[in-house]
Amino acid sequence: MYEQLKVTLANEESFRNYLYSLFIEELEKAKEDAGTNKKIMNTIEMSSYLGISPTTLRQYEKLGLPFSSIGKRKFYDVDECRRWITQQQID
Repeated sequence: MYEQLKVTLANEESFRNYLYSLFIEELEKAKEDAGTNKKIMNTIEMSSYLGISPTTLRQYEKLGLPFSSIGKRKFYDVDECRRWITQQQID
């Protein structure tokens, strides 16, 4: 039922590279499925991404969190928001 796998020093690095590439591939798929690789998010997505409530997100907007509006809908550039958050931690 189970096969034994022997990894020798000669092919250990190759095996590690293979496992690493599998891991990265699965991680990218998971990020895509979760929507965390999106560059622009709406209010619900951004609050979920940051692990905060939409109310807290609105408070951050008042403190300067960057966002754009189209009508009543707000959109957030993930990279800009991450830079803003990092800057707040530095100050």
